[in-house]
Amino acid sequence: MGCGGSKPDEGATPPGDGLDVEGNEKVRTFRERRLSMSQQQEGNGTRRRLSIYGTSLGEDAQPSQVESPCPSCGCKTVGGLEPVPGGTEAKINQDRGLAIYPWKEDPKCGLFGVYDGHGKVGQKVSEFVIQNLPQALKAKELMDKDPGDALQKAYVKVDEDLAAEPNVDASVAGTTAVTCFIKENHLWLANSGDSRAIIVRKTPSGPGLKAIDLTVDQKPDTPAEMKRILQMGGHVTPASANGSPSRVWHNLRGLAMARSIGDHAAATVGVIAEPEITEYDLVEDDYCLVIASDGVWEFLDSQTVADLIAGVKKKAKNGDADVQVIVDTIVDQSSYMWKIEEGDYRDDITVIVLMLPWIPPAPPAAAPSAAAASDSEA
Repeated sequence: MGCGGSKPDEGATPPGDGLDVEGNEKVRTFRERRLSMSQQQEGNGTRRRLSIYGTSLGEDAQPSQVESPCPSCGCKTVGGLEPVPGGTEAKINQDRGLAIYPWKEDPKCGLFGVYDGHGKVGQKVSEFVIQNLPQALKAKELMDKDPGDALQKAYVKVDEDLAAEPNVDASVAGTTAVTCFIKENHLWLANSGDSRAIIVRKTPSGPGLKAIDLTVDQKPDTPAEMKRILQMGGHVTPASANGSPSRVWHNLRGLAMARSIGDHAAATVGVIAEPEITEYDLVEDDYCLVIASDGVWEFLDSQTVADLIAGVKKKAKNGDADVQVIVDTIVDQSSYMWKIEEGDYRDDITVIVLMLPWIPPAPPAAAPSAAAASDSEA
């Protein structure tokens, strides 16, 4: 999730997020159920208004915006909304995206990822990751031999560097991280947290598309994750029927994921940055790759996203859908579902779609100039 705050008691709005909207039971129950971070009240809970990133933080620079590096890639990130008396207000966008092509000047390689910050300075953590992860990978000679191992080591290195960064307090702030390195038709994926990557595949029996999960959301009550946390002395509460996620607890703070970059206080009870690595070979029927933050996956499952893409494909001339139309459709439907389910609150949403086959065709060779032709004849 994109933000977090204090929780003085059951049903109360966390004052750390600065919302005191009397009578708005939907907002209160949302905050009780779904925020990634919750904690006991600190101080007097003075109301604090959130504002757009780049203005409230006293920094001149705007957050990095993910941009398409090639025609087969579409990208979009939108900040969330906070309810305030009389309407809504744009909240800090703690999401970041990464799209690099070509990778190290190799036209057969690309690097793509989504990073969903959470906690008081989650936007600084996700920004730190997109600025430092590519450099950590480029420094790894292992990337040419074993990209999966290189990704794993780079996540740990970035997390260690973040802990040593004096300008970012990542003790109770962090970011999910799902990164895909692609070389020709082979994918290596590194996942820490609950952002997600999927493949959308054509079906032989009709016009529909099928979703194939490439990563698994790492929740605190996932058996393997919970085993590690309990062995480290952590406490896990299960997900509840009202939509509240499972949490791992440390010093009255609850984190709704088992792995992340940052969250160094929770690292003492088993929350780790080390990612799960998966690999995948593209096949001819694979239509596109989708990587998105949980602003999408909160209310849309993987197959629903595949169905949305199928709808865009069906409407497109000759089934040749525009990648940015696909991205916009996913973002719009996600925003709509947040409005239906949570009213005036909306999480940050980031989507990257890579159409397959993904490698742009090589530009045609330039015709020789008249002077060159003359020299050749001579």
